[in-house]
Amino acid sequence: MPSYYKRYRNHGCRLTEDLQYKGYRTLMLENDLIQVILLLDRGGEPVRWLHKPTDTDLIWHTRTGLLPAHGLYPDYQMTYLGGWQEMMPEVSRTHEYRGATVHRGETSITPWDYELIREDEEELRVQLTNRLRSLPLKVEKTFILRHGDTAVRMEERVYNESPVPIEFNWGHHLAYGAPFLKEHSRIGFHPGSVVVNMETGERSVWPAMPGANSQVDLSVMASPGTPRPLLAVESRSGEYRLDAGDRVGLSLTVRWDADIWPYVWYWQNFAADSDAPFFGNEYNIGLEPFNVPPKWTLAEAAERGAALKLDPNGSLSAWLEIELSKEGEKDET
Repeated sequence: MPSYYKRYRNHGCRLTEDLQYKGYRTLMLENDLIQVILLLDRGGEPVRWLHKPTDTDLIWHTRTGLLPAHGLYPDYQMTYLGGWQEMMPEVSRTHEYRGATVHRGETSITPWDYELIREDEEELRVQLTNRLRSLPLKVEKTFILRHGDTAVRMEERVYNESPVPIEFNWGHHLAYGAPFLKEHSRIGFHPGSVVVNMETGERSVWPAMPGANSQVDLSVMASPGTPRPLLAVESRSGEYRLDAGDRVGLSLTVRWDADIWPYVWYWQNFAADSDAPFFGNEYNIGLEPFNVPPKWTLAEAAERGAALKLDPNGSLSAWLEIELSKEGEKDET
């Protein structure tokens, strides 16, 4: 917790506490290259992921953006501001499971606690904690930043706090749009990654669109107004790269624990949907590592043996890493 007598430092790796933004408790993590602002009272999600040398923020915000909390709109969908969220114990839709109401993205809309593990000029470690209300689970997530490094690593562990086995779904809802993602942006997966059309079951090798439209290159952004189906990418490497495709030459590489999250949900919203939730306002995509294929609920995943499962009082760990680079600094994915 913050201390009144903590010595102020404005260089190296550092944490700024005692902040509020629109009524939410907030933390600011930074080094010489990256600044990350997290909303503790709203899932610990980032509202800024700034690359300082180019003044580029990776977090896309919707038309309404972040609004103060309101009792009329308590759920994930109605409070969605864009950007990146941690989803647990349900990733598709709110439903009943084992007598509990498991909410979509419970961990993304409930408060997280935090503890400062290490803070010096060379490294910053901050651990966030959430104890779920629907299921007896606790999740710990440690953010790690190092001096001179544009990579932010998140090391996570989930605990079953009960004497009975517990199933859950889990993943990261990573969505991209302006100012980083544009029509000239490009996506790269490792060779051999497989694309699945969840509506038809058709499969292809990345970057071809499954089915009759195999000439469509999914690594290229579509023109505004182009409708696209929800897809899954099976990535054994657990890595993709997103190039901004502009004169700044900034790229984002996401790496994750593919043993826990073997599927990437690839949803493409090229301002083609005239209905909720965007009403044609947004041009954006999602590339989201999850433990299940798109739209499988916890009940469905448990029945099919795809849900994550913890033994009584057991735990499991996973990790996610997000790195920024400029053109010429990293090899292509």
